[in-house]
Amino acid sequence: MADKRRIAAGFGIATPIVTLGAILLATLVAPPETFTWSDRALSDMGRPDAATFWLFNGGLVVGGLLGVPFVWRLWVGARNTLERAGTVCYGLAIVGMFFVGVFFLEHTAWYLETELHAPAALAFFGLAPVSNWILGAGAVHAGDRTWGLVTVGAGIAHVLTWVAWILYVTTTATRPMAWFAVPEMVAAVLFGGWTVLAARRFLGPSSFAFPSLSS
Repeated sequence: MADKRRIAAGFGIATPIVTLGAILLATLVAPPETFTWSDRALSDMGRPDAATFWLFNGGLVVGGLLGVPFVWRLWVGARNTLERAGTVCYGLAIVGMFFVGVFFLEHTAWYLETELHAPAALAFFGLAPVSNWILGAGAVHAGDRTWGLVTVGAGIAHVLTWVAWILYVTTTATRPMAWFAVPEMVAAVLFGGWTVLAARRFLGPSSFAFPSLSS
């Protein structure tokens, strides 16, 4: 069982590497008519006519699949009801990320009449900070105060990122979706970064991890 738990924890490192790696690579190779940080959303790189279609959507789909074992590791490592509830929210955020790739922009031209990209994206961006808040509260309740506050702080950072962008577009920007990709990327990095730290805690002490969790 210990080996299974370590392997599952390792998926918590693999998931952000694959997903964020694919997104970052896509931003580098996407032509300007497909993506620019100032004018486009990240999901524009996943449109069917984009050269980055397979890279961007594939990274989200594969990353979502890789995240499943880590969700299980979070569940079996949960120390109270709050941490289990937070794990459910985290798992649903992973599902949302997976379906962002499945229900790419303009997927209705290929299959399904109902547009499902926006609900999938909202599930990810909405549930990611909620999972941090609940998991953090659970860690504090378990006496793991430092990690709990870090986790809650990650969730707050998600929200502050979006608040800062909304303030920018409502007071300064000349276009309603200007620089929309930036808060998307920041939110994705916060989610992935927290996942890596949580995985490292399960795997054991390191130079950047906090005290390890009890199983």
